[in-house]
Amino acid sequence: MANHRQRVQARKQRQGQGRGSDLGLMLATALVSFAAALGVSGGTHLWMMLTGNDLVKKHRATLTFRSAIIGDGILIPAMNWLMMKAFRMWRPRLTARTALVPVAGGSLISLMFHIAQGRGGLVNWTMPRPWQWNLLGYYHFVYMAAQFSYMLLYFTQLAGRWAKGRLTSEQKRDLALIAAGLGLFGVLLYTDYY
Repeated sequence: MANHRQRVQARKQRQGQGRGSDLGLMLATALVSFAAALGVSGGTHLWMMLTGNDLVKKHRATLTFRSAIIGDGILIPAMNWLMMKAFRMWRPRLTARTALVPVAGGSLISLMFHIAQGRGGLVNWTMPRPWQWNLLGYYHFVYMAAQFSYMLLYFTQLAGRWAKGRLTSEQKRDLALIAAGLGLFGVLLYTDYY
């Protein structure tokens, strides 16, 4: 009996330690997401404003877009937090096959956005003239490809679990929050340009 109690107590202790490390990982995910999404371009925007760079005087820059401030600064880190929470619970096995769709799909989605930007002449400080991106524009392409790949990894893993009936009510709620975040980001992006 004492042996059973010790095993139960040890398991509870491990689970408690796991929660702390999970919280740390999810917090790190949100902070890295913030830094990659808004920190790089927002920080560059601030630096260029302070140094009087002509690029931010002539073209619309990051901190003038609601989709950047709210979307990149709040929504993406929050959605990535929720996706990491799911990954920690699901513990997906990544292979070349399971990574192919997210990586190729994320890259294709980013490419489609940048083609639409070029065709639509949606100039800003990362593409000061149609079809002519600067270093920050190329960074944005790579960042977007990575972000969409991460999201597609989540959605492909989710689809497999959904089909097998392996989603908890909490995971369904998190999915609804992620979907709402994506919808709001889309609205912000649209209203920034149109």
